[in-house]
Amino acid sequence: MDVRQMRYVLAVAQTGSVRRAAQLLSVAQPTLSQQLGIVEREVGAPLFERTARGMRLTPVGEVFAAHAESVLGVFDEALTAVADAVAGDVGGLRLAVADGLSDVVRAILAGLRGLAPDVRVRMARMRTAEQVTQIVQDEIQAGLGYRPAPAAEEVSRLVVHRAPIRALLPRGHALAGRDALSLTDLAEQPLILPRTAEAAHFVDQFVGRGLHPRFGPAAFGHDLVPALVAAGEGYTLCVRPAAQVPPGVVFRPILEPMPPIEVVLLWRREAGGALPALVAAARHIGL
Repeated sequence: MDVRQMRYVLAVAQTGSVRRAAQLLSVAQPTLSQQLGIVEREVGAPLFERTARGMRLTPVGEVFAAHAESVLGVFDEALTAVADAVAGDVGGLRLAVADGLSDVVRAILAGLRGLAPDVRVRMARMRTAEQVTQIVQDEIQAGLGYRPAPAAEEVSRLVVHRAPIRALLPRGHALAGRDALSLTDLAEQPLILPRTAEAAHFVDQFVGRGLHPRFGPAAFGHDLVPALVAAGEGYTLCVRPAAQVPPGVVFRPILEPMPPIEVVLLWRREAGGALPALVAAARHIGL
């Protein structure tokens, strides 16, 4: 089994469809189906079951997908480290970024180039909680994640972006014509969330009001959630208005008061080097 086959499994899990996964991966659908069969034979059990809503991971598939995601994260980080070493750039600023924050990190790096153009930045994908641990252990120098982040005396925090929670729906959805939506109305619709610890924050908003949301297909990252919404699989609450979304979807405000989504920069307290310039850039990203 190779990393390509792992990516195939995750793509089907993320999209809920072999057809859509094949389009996403730019491979032929029969080729993708054949590769899935090879993986299942090697594992010794089915990874997917077909339902009325599409392909869904079996319990074995859930375990496989979780480990495949972890393996691919390590593999991607290794490729980045090798590329840096080949380029002779094994130093620089080590920055971890949580999923779904590409627009924020681009804005921060643009500001950093204006303040310290010679600073090289090496980035890795990492969950917020892991960022805090890695900063404390001095494995990375800074992280960009979501609040709340675990507390640690050695780690400083700065809220760099704050956005209200909104619903993202297909333009043709029955609720899309309303000016604002209530959680009561949305609870009856399939909710698409990424497989992240932060997603529990949105579920809590329903449960705290005595509501039980109906869940749609889960995505393995923030970036794939809008694609599932655009495909008509449901709606989501965890996409910031500044994020890029595909055509055919619309944002709608939520009637109930909800805590905003907060993006935080994390760094080791009293650290020097390029960190002061990074913090200064984060304070003025203008999003």
